[in-house]
Amino acid sequence: MVPNDAPSTRDTTRRALLRQGAGACAAGITTLVAGCTSAVPPLGSAQRFGRVDVPPAAEPAYRRWLPAPTAVGLDDAHYAFLLRQPTELDYPAPVRFTTPRKRLLAELDCFGVAYANYDRLLRTPFGTVLEAVDPATAEATLTESGYRRGGTYEGGDVFVRSDVRRRAVVTDGALVWASHRVHGRPNVEALVDAHDGRLPRYHEESGTVRRVTDAVGESRMVEYVPPNDERTWASCEGFRFDGAVAYHVRTFRYPEGETPPEAELRRRSKTGTVLTREVENTDFRVDGRLVTVEGRIPPEAGIQPADVDPPYPPQVTWGYARDSESETVRLRHEAGASVPTAALALRFDADVDGRWTRPADRSLPTERERLGPGDAVTVDVRDVPAVTVFDPDDVDDAADPAEAGERRPATRLVLAFVPESASTASRALFSVELEGNR
Repeated sequence: MVPNDAPSTRDTTRRALLRQGAGACAAGITTLVAGCTSAVPPLGSAQRFGRVDVPPAAEPAYRRWLPAPTAVGLDDAHYAFLLRQPTELDYPAPVRFTTPRKRLLAELDCFGVAYANYDRLLRTPFGTVLEAVDPATAEATLTESGYRRGGTYEGGDVFVRSDVRRRAVVTDGALVWASHRVHGRPNVEALVDAHDGRLPRYHEESGTVRRVTDAVGESRMVEYVPPNDERTWASCEGFRFDGAVAYHVRTFRYPEGETPPEAELRRRSKTGTVLTREVENTDFRVDGRLVTVEGRIPPEAGIQPADVDPPYPPQVTWGYARDSESETVRLRHEAGASVPTAALALRFDADVDGRWTRPADRSLPTERERLGPGDAVTVDVRDVPAVTVFDPDDVDDAADPAEAGERRPATRLVLAFVPESASTASRALFSVELEGNR
């Protein structure tokens, strides 16, 4: 999910404002959140301006993995990315720092190396890069969990699977992985080529990406949000830590000919909608079209590691086999941590362009208390339930817009993570296109 929480110089219509509010409603309706809720601006107490003295950041070395948009055939000049340095924290962290990890864990297959042991995790539309992955461990896990060898690429070993199309390149110390379920434009080769210098890189072509990533640097988390049809500015934010003290840095860059709305940004920097809600002191600078906001988060502010709720989802490789004769789908746990079945649910959903859905829920058809490597669940798909499809415009006027929606057969079976303590929407762990909709 791309945030729209910094002001633009263009007018905002009433309907646009209503749709922003409707996003919370949609989360309860669709229930399967694949995007990043870290970008939603939480409300916080008023902050105080003054020098924050953010610790310096190293040069953003992760940029070497990012290909220039023109090198991968993108019509648009921008794409989003997310960097994490996953090492575990043993002290509180801001909510906007902890939330992206939930999305990433739900997306990733298991490669034999725990999330906290990666040096870097870089999520792009083309694939996800994991650094500090032992090649032998990764290759053994891949081959034992349903992947097969698919040759080599520029010195790296390639692994592929076809149930849900996935591809991995294992290099010396890194694994580059893409899934057609997760990534919008899977292309692991482009990431490898950019890293090795065979393709131009993002920051070499884009002055905006260069400026904002220079400002944020190599932080524990970096998220770049590009301009789009509704938003002229680009944003890059990052978190750095100095012991138990966290710092939030966010930059905005406006296009040529557009003056940053300094007064409004200052106001929103003080009221907690630009930086994470735990920020106590704020520094604000404008350099031409570049705005930089920095905040200090005092020790003990934020979420204790043991108190993260909903809890982090499991990192599991899921697979499936379809039996057309019996009209069943067999979901398999291929590798990773075992999962309580009470925290799993089946959802039948549908792909609809520009519309929202209310999925149909089904219990997991198993008596097992947990699913671990080698375990499977067989789902009967002879009687596919219908889902409710409705237009988001109806959110403006209806108390329950789904009541006025139309019923359609489900086109997708989703395995969702729904822990008992969850107070927010569930997360999709795996999905299978139903017969006739592949």
